[in-house]
Amino acid sequence: MADKKLESPKPSYGAFELTILVLLVLGGATMGIAWINNNHEAISHFFNSLLFSLINIYAKYVVFSFFLSATLLILVVIYGIREREIRNKIMSNVLPAGGDKKTEPENAVVENPKWKLVQEHINSDDANKWKLGILEADIILSEVLDVLNLPGEGVGEKLKNVQKGDFKHIEEAWEAHKIRNAIAHEGSDFLLSQREAKRVIRLYQLVFEDFDVV
Repeated sequence: MADKKLESPKPSYGAFELTILVLLVLGGATMGIAWINNNHEAISHFFNSLLFSLINIYAKYVVFSFFLSATLLILVVIYGIREREIRNKIMSNVLPAGGDKKTEPENAVVENPKWKLVQEHINSDDANKWKLGILEADIILSEVLDVLNLPGEGVGEKLKNVQKGDFKHIEEAWEAHKIRNAIAHEGSDFLLSQREAKRVIRLYQLVFEDFDVV
């Protein structure tokens, strides 16, 4: 016959134990209330100090944010003015005084005669003029780099000193200039299709559009 498992007796609380528990709770509550009453001023001072500190921190944050925003706004305005000055200087160097201006109802479009001549060369049926168009486009690129006051002699050295953040299409400028160098060095031996010539001119155009040259 299997042994019956002995069950542990469940604790039972009588009136005496419950009375002691209630007295302990009431005594603890009474002591807590008494402590709060005795330290009321200290507690009020602590919370007032905490609230004042938070308000002070918030006020400093607001003031700091205001001056930071004002400073950034001033820098943006200065950068915009400086960028416009550079663009105007580029246009004054790249666009001759005799450049044609076509005025439309709301916008004035300035046509760069140098770039117009490049386009005429590229659209010509003469293969030699395709090469000439690339050479002349590189001259415009050189004028743009001169206005940016980059150190170095020649387009190649100046492109090495360009910061990518300041020159969006630096890779395109490099590729176009390398083809220009090949044309200049190989001359008639350099084989160039009209399709390739137009592709190279498109690389120059991407650069010039960033500076409002074309």
